[in-house]
Amino acid sequence: MRPLILFAILVGACGGHDVGEIDEVVGNACADDRDCDSRCYRDSDFPQGFCSLPCSSDQDCPSDTYCMDNHDGVCMFACPAFDCDRLGVGWDCRDRGRVGGGEIHVCSGD
Repeated sequence: MRPLILFAILVGACGGHDVGEIDEVVGNACADDRDCDSRCYRDSDFPQGFCSLPCSSDQDCPSDTYCMDNHDGVCMFACPAFDCDRLGVGWDCRDRGRVGGGEIHVCSGD
């Protein structure tokens, strides 16, 4: 029974991101890194700030996001599957470059 309890504690401590959710892992507005599980990205691509994860490939990102070449790799929501309007004013579905090449539609600012 102890291994099961330890596993539950470790999984709970790691946090997580449910597909389509806006949370401290991916999607919450932020002012600085303390508002996020990992990092707060702030520039014209991320209106009101954007909690997300740094990445070097799609495998580093939650399943509803892709690794984009902004900031040397950041996980961003794919759209139109994800409604960018949920992120707030200034967000829209735009073509952006992926880490490793190519472009796809993701939620982004200007």
